[in-house]
Amino acid sequence: MPFYSEETLQAVRSIPLYEIVRAVVELSRSGKNWRGLSPFSNEKTPSFFVLTDKNYFKCHSSGLAGDGIKFIQETEKLNFQESVEVLAERFNVPVKYASGAEPDREARSVRQALLDIHDYAREYYHGAFMADHAISEEIRRYWVEDRGFSLELASEFSIGLAPPASRKLMEILQSKDFSTEALSKCGLFHTGRNDQNPESWFYVFRGRLMVPIRDYQGHVVAFTARQLDVTPKDHGSWKAKYINSPETPIFKKSQLLFNLDRAKDAISSANRALMVEGQLDALRCWDVGLREAVAPQGTSVTEEQLGLVKRYTDRLDVLLDNDAAGAKAVLRVIPMALKTGLEIHVYSLPRGEDPDDFLRKKGGSGLGELETSSGIYFAGKYLLGSGDPSPEKRAKVLNSLFEMLANCSSEVVREGYFEEAVQATGAPAPAAKADFERFFRQNRSSRKASVLPVRKKGETNSSETLTNLEGDLTWAILKNVEWAESLAKVIDHQWIRSNTIEGKLLSRILAQTTVDLIESPGDIYYLMETDEERACLARFETDDRPGSDMEAFVNETLASLVRRFCRERGDFLNKEIFKLGHSKDEATNLLDHMKERRELKLFIQNGPFPRVYLSDSTD
Repeated sequence: MPFYSEETLQAVRSIPLYEIVRAVVELSRSGKNWRGLSPFSNEKTPSFFVLTDKNYFKCHSSGLAGDGIKFIQETEKLNFQESVEVLAERFNVPVKYASGAEPDREARSVRQALLDIHDYAREYYHGAFMADHAISEEIRRYWVEDRGFSLELASEFSIGLAPPASRKLMEILQSKDFSTEALSKCGLFHTGRNDQNPESWFYVFRGRLMVPIRDYQGHVVAFTARQLDVTPKDHGSWKAKYINSPETPIFKKSQLLFNLDRAKDAISSANRALMVEGQLDALRCWDVGLREAVAPQGTSVTEEQLGLVKRYTDRLDVLLDNDAAGAKAVLRVIPMALKTGLEIHVYSLPRGEDPDDFLRKKGGSGLGELETSSGIYFAGKYLLGSGDPSPEKRAKVLNSLFEMLANCSSEVVREGYFEEAVQATGAPAPAAKADFERFFRQNRSSRKASVLPVRKKGETNSSETLTNLEGDLTWAILKNVEWAESLAKVIDHQWIRSNTIEGKLLSRILAQTTVDLIESPGDIYYLMETDEERACLARFETDDRPGSDMEAFVNETLASLVRRFCRERGDFLNKEIFKLGHSKDEATNLLDHMKERRELKLFIQNGPFPRVYLSDSTD
């Protein structure tokens, strides 16, 4: 029995897929459907479709297909149950369970429990920050006087304080009846070797300023914690200026940008995202009116993070520290931004300034005073360095810029950036052009040579192959479920290759038909037990077969199924006959096998093969 009621699953699957997908993929009309670039692979030509009539998506570049639940599973890396919860929450679908009652503590998904834990933690830390206590008062003074932020901003972002010694947070969470499993996975505690005894666990965050990190839906999923004077020194982590939550089932650093949940509307309005280095830099931007600011999570920027930016704008402006580390960070971002299709610009701060200091003095309008350049121009100037570079140095820098430009999907964009590369390096334009064209000729040749994957001998992946017999019959049943009853009457289970995903699906459908009537394709979906089975079924839902005579198609496929079984049985008999031919005591079995083999050959040649008809056409 499914965990969720049929009513809930039906309601979630009825959410218009366009509304789910458009937050991730920029869609354009394609007849009655929608089309966009695949969110599952890097491609230049759109091959991702939202099929309006079926409320399904189909991605030709990756082979993935499915409904809204499957889309959330793939794009947000959630399991089936978590994806249902996410969609129900986002689209206000009431959640009911198959038993008719709310799930108990153990049945509740770990993901939802972790979200709840973090919300309680956020509330607790913020309460400690605002408390009438000497330590809290000192931290508020630090926030206002030393950092130059307001208490209103602290309330808006739920800035908190992790007390140096209190164990109150654990008491609060235990009173809410969370499972030990959820508490051990939330990232707020070091469990050590005794992961079943919360009383012995060590707090990750103590005596630190707490900044909640939210996913792009606004859920608190982690924390960044800044060192304070009250940070205890009894653990090696106290030396770190900032520490972050470890990765958990709800927090993946590479897949999240700080403040994107609040900034996304401003990013769309301003038609740019402003990337800064840290969370407090992003808060400073917000405080001075630069509401489009986001920050990575204390790690190098990733393509996944830039993909999030791309959902809302085509332009990325970067404001990082004016030092070697900041410049190198920009150099890492440039090729990824070009690959993602983002136009990247870099602000150059005055020497010795960092973004926080600059914005505190100048405000948001101060950005207008800064020198800005394209990412390619900035990279060329930085790599070239000062002084009078040699021709060899210019050529080396140009080659580095060409490697960055290799990530551009548009030749027009690449040509435009080439001009900036020439300006930045001061290289002779005709010679640079010759090098440029030679570089990309060689680059295209090497890519062409490696474009086709090599499949190992004997390697198969039947779940991605839709042209097998079991798959064809499953497809036909999905088109008209009445075929299931007809096929169940004539198909012998041993004809089906049950070691393939398609074979498992067909076997389960036919078995269900013998005990209960299947009335719609939705009934079949409830028979699926794994994500792989659901994905395979979804591909059949969105696939098409040539020809219009369904009855002929089904019967030809059924005949092929029988012939295949007979051939495989004949191969087995050949091997047995060869073995028995060397034994004097197996004459009877040998004759029986030879007789069966002869009958199989005649049957393959002459039939008759079973035929099926729809129930309304057998009268």
